[in-house]
Amino acid sequence: MAASLPSLQRFARLNSNSDKTEVREVVAAVIDDLRTTVKNTIDPAAARRSIADLLDFLNSLKSTVHPGRVELAQSISQKIIPELYQKDEPTEYDDYEYLRAEYLLVNHISTKIADNLSIIRGEISAHPGYRKGRREFPVHPLCIYANLYASGIRDLIIKLVTQRFRNKKIQTTIYEPLTRDVIGVGKNHESFFEDNVIYIDEQVTKLLDWGIAAEQSMAEKKSESSNSGTNSAAHDFTPEELLVQEVRDKLKVHSEINEYFLPQTAGFVLIKQLYTLNKGRFLHSVKEIQNATKYGNDHSQTVLQIDQIVNETEDLEFDIIALSAHAVGDEQSMLSYKALQDICIGSARSRDAMLEARPLIAAELGRQPIHMAKQIIAETQKTVGDIQRIEEMLENFREMIRRLNQKRFEPEIKTCASMMLPYKSLQPIVKWLQTEGAEEGTFFLRMQQVQITLKKKWNIV
Repeated sequence: MAASLPSLQRFARLNSNSDKTEVREVVAAVIDDLRTTVKNTIDPAAARRSIADLLDFLNSLKSTVHPGRVELAQSISQKIIPELYQKDEPTEYDDYEYLRAEYLLVNHISTKIADNLSIIRGEISAHPGYRKGRREFPVHPLCIYANLYASGIRDLIIKLVTQRFRNKKIQTTIYEPLTRDVIGVGKNHESFFEDNVIYIDEQVTKLLDWGIAAEQSMAEKKSESSNSGTNSAAHDFTPEELLVQEVRDKLKVHSEINEYFLPQTAGFVLIKQLYTLNKGRFLHSVKEIQNATKYGNDHSQTVLQIDQIVNETEDLEFDIIALSAHAVGDEQSMLSYKALQDICIGSARSRDAMLEARPLIAAELGRQPIHMAKQIIAETQKTVGDIQRIEEMLENFREMIRRLNQKRFEPEIKTCASMMLPYKSLQPIVKWLQTEGAEEGTFFLRMQQVQITLKKKWNIV
């Protein structure tokens, strides 16, 4: 859908020499064309997929300097995605015989995930950091920290259950007895799920494993097509894979609307981990990490103690544990950024190995300066901005860059520089990132240069 728009082809021809007025006009034309296309589409799922692909493409332009990529991505998120999300499949009467039982099953699955997310966010008294404090993030929160993430997952579960569970096996083992023995006689349905928890968990886990397999299959096909120099199109995927892609695209749109960060790695593996979370092990591990942080003699000893927990948990499970310990608790016990990064890098000898071993932690560490750079750019491009706010943003940005391992997160740092490069007022920060090695000693001089340029631009005395 999006790729065929003439305005988008004009956008692709823009470069660092393009006039700012032309860039704004082209971006506005793309937005107008996208709005018209979304309004007239008869296939909302395909439209969401196309917009998600376009956003992924814009976000992937890491070292390529394109003057309109940030502005277009922000405009899509603010102006197109809300309309796209509201325009869903036409409402049709659903006469499925076990509709009530199906609804109760969806509610059971979604509630279990939502409850586990509440545990991760330290919203229950059993969490060692309960009501002791919470880390403030200057950028939009990671999905597991966001309350609305659970509602996005619920939408995904609804689609999967209606498409995959309307079969004879589920009907005879869950829906029929639930309808006959519970709904039909007015009993409490919660007791049914408690009595059948092992079987239901087994079926839900199989469903999520099916989603994981479909994701892996699509990733392999995309990798093969990339290596062969061709583009993987929709017809290359099976109907099952297209369903998985559709629900993931819809979840991505949900994250954009509700302003939380959903990493590409946050797919069915994470959802399965949230559903099957071992609460006892999770709470024990978080407590161990926070005790090690609070009472450890030195940083290396703390990391060593945490490494022992790594050996007792699955990869993504540990990511969730560490991120919870990092975000919830009193100031002395919350896992520090340095410890979080040291754990992330760990024994991985390369960036690729790090991303594979600690996908969620790496995504959280690496994306924060990129998201702050977006906010800085948006503030500096206002007709009249807030100098004090920009100073606070730049201070946060400096801190984010300072705590990153310059070698392992080099692509993210380069991305920040390429994003800021087209904007004259931010050239000093680009210089700081590119040629001065992000040394703290020179940052304050570069920040002053940014402030002087902006004051002139906004006629601030």
